[in-house]
Amino acid sequence: MALCTIRQKGTITIAALPPQIDHVAATEVEKELRELVLHAPKAILLDFSKTEYVSSSGLRVFLVIAKITQTARISYGVFSLTRFVDHIFSISGFRKVLPVYDNEEAAIRAVSRP
Repeated sequence: MALCTIRQKGTITIAALPPQIDHVAATEVEKELRELVLHAPKAILLDFSKTEYVSSSGLRVFLVIAKITQTARISYGVFSLTRFVDHIFSISGFRKVLPVYDNEEAAIRAVSRP
């Protein structure tokens, strides 16, 4: 059973992440995100609006996917961080590593630029 809800906005793939990304869920989320990369969209955006918890295993997944998308020349970013996830991204330095957008519209606008 898929943990991410995937939808398309033109050539942009948006993955809504599950409410909890612990070490068990992280494995499945990574598998699902790697599958998205194989379809070579223009961009992959991760929607954190319903994600209340991310473990260190989950953070590792986001870094792995960032490296893979960079190599594949696919734009990558995250948006709508919940309070807890935003805190984790801030203290772990992820806000400096990954493009973080306030909402879906801002994320789409940013990755749609030529």
